[in-house]
Amino acid sequence: MALTGKRVAILVEDLYQDQEVWYPYFRLIEAGVEALVVGTNKKEFKSKHGYPITANVTVDKVSSKQFDALIVPGGYAPDILRRYPEVITLVKEMDREGKLIGAICHAGWVLCSADVLRGKTATCFFAIKDDLVNAGATYVDRDVVRDRNLITSRKPEDLPAFMRTFLAALAE
Repeated sequence: MALTGKRVAILVEDLYQDQEVWYPYFRLIEAGVEALVVGTNKKEFKSKHGYPITANVTVDKVSSKQFDALIVPGGYAPDILRRYPEVITLVKEMDREGKLIGAICHAGWVLCSADVLRGKTATCFFAIKDDLVNAGATYVDRDVVRDRNLITSRKPEDLPAFMRTFLAALAE
């Protein structure tokens, strides 16, 4: 599946879930996508296990017009990401423009804060199910859920299904 010419932003912050950043990153590159790591207010971020990643750019320097899609990984990073108005603005703009948004695990917190879940069906890590429901989503317990431009998954073990669905949607 050659997706040359497509650009996808992957949001990062400290305490990101290692697999939920690196697995999508390498799958995107494998498919010919330009994957850009977008951080908040610095260049280097540490995962839950201390593994570093260097951001290509900070979120205050990008706009939705630069990307075809966005991935929000999980871990504890989403609780930090949602505190940045620029992150919330980027997610809202991507949604308003109908661009693909992928969210894994605790990434649902960012979607809640961006108010992009109303009327959509989604999944997430079971511990934040109530947050998604209270934000207006219909929750289902499945490995991957696609509702229009939104693709969600529950946990790292769901990454193969998540990326198959994400890449297929990006190719449309």
